Amino acid sequence: MTADLAGRRAGAAPSWATPAFGPASTGPSSAPLATCALHGASASASAARDFTAHTLGGWGLSGLIDDAQLVVSELVTNALRHALSAVPDAHIQLRLLTQGPHVLCAVHDPSERAPLPGPSDDEFAESGRGLHLIEAVSLTWGWILIRGRGKIVWALLDHSA
Repeated sequence: MTADLAGRRAGAAPSWATPAFGPASTGPSSAPLATCALHGASASASAARDFTAHTLGGWGLSGLIDDAQLVVSELVTNALRHALSAVPDAHIQLRLLTQGPHVLCAVHDPSERAPLPGPSDDEFAESGRGLHLIEAVSLTWGWILIRGRGKIVWALLDHSA
């Protein structure tokens, strides 16, 4: 696994986020982890938002739901639009992980193509702004390449800010 970072405020993912990047497991973890498999359908972004609201509400992090829903919606939409176009029968996976005041939102998709922000100079663009939105509401974001198995694009949110 190799890590690549993106964004103005890019940094390494926190060490407690490791379960969000590894294979799905059912064993105990030091941080609460929730996983949702999504299939290449236009309803996936909506399902991701609903899953996020339900999960964060259950964790007592209702104040973070709006920002987290925006982030997961953009991450899932990017995966549907860019990653699944090459592998239409594949699925993507959303993982949410919390530790203290932080929530990590991570989307695993089958593509090894780097996520690239669209041009930032066109304020009227109708697409290409998702990663800019993620950058605006998150502490940091980045991506991890899992050779032969795609990538994980993640964003770290903080509800104490």
